[in-house]
Amino acid sequence: MINHHAVLLEGSSLVETGYLENTALDTTEFEFLKFPVLTIGDVRKIVKSAYVKPFALPTKTIVIEMASIAIEAQQALLKVLEEPPLTTKFILVVGSREGLLSTLLSRVAQPQMAKPEAQPHNELFTIFLHSSYAARLEVITKMTKDKDLERIEFLRRGVIGLLKTHKGTKDSAILAECIRKLSLRGASKKMLLEEIALTLPVEG
Repeated sequence: MINHHAVLLEGSSLVETGYLENTALDTTEFEFLKFPVLTIGDVRKIVKSAYVKPFALPTKTIVIEMASIAIEAQQALLKVLEEPPLTTKFILVVGSREGLLSTLLSRVAQPQMAKPEAQPHNELFTIFLHSSYAARLEVITKMTKDKDLERIEFLRRGVIGLLKTHKGTKDSAILAECIRKLSLRGASKKMLLEEIALTLPVEG
């Protein structure tokens, strides 16, 4: 659960860490950012965004996924982590803690996360992955029209399993956000499932 202003996790993506699993996240808006190397220029833009209030929910969480972070960028982050905006929280996901400044580490929570176990795809999701985009959209139209919650749940679990086992998936942030929103009351399941269908690559 997101109880801290800033959290630091090790991994190639937020989904890989398992940090958001089984957590009610309907009180914060997410902004996902991904960088091979976080630079001081990137941090300056992030700081400006941090002071923009969330649109509809009480807080905003900026997720920064990065393979590494430049020393100058770490130093630039210190001020916003020391004097944070009241409505903004941060989740920093970095490939390794090695090389991070002790002053930066002192300003973030560092929960020890159990590594998620790989999960096999279910049969429905395997078929879905091998289907064309047009076929996927037809399946989704039928499922949502019939309110087939069981099959929708199979697809949801399949995406979660895929994100756990395929580290650094190019569109992991989009897929993770769709999965998160699927559990929210009033969310358009059809629209979210269609986005998932068009984001996932077609497997041969």
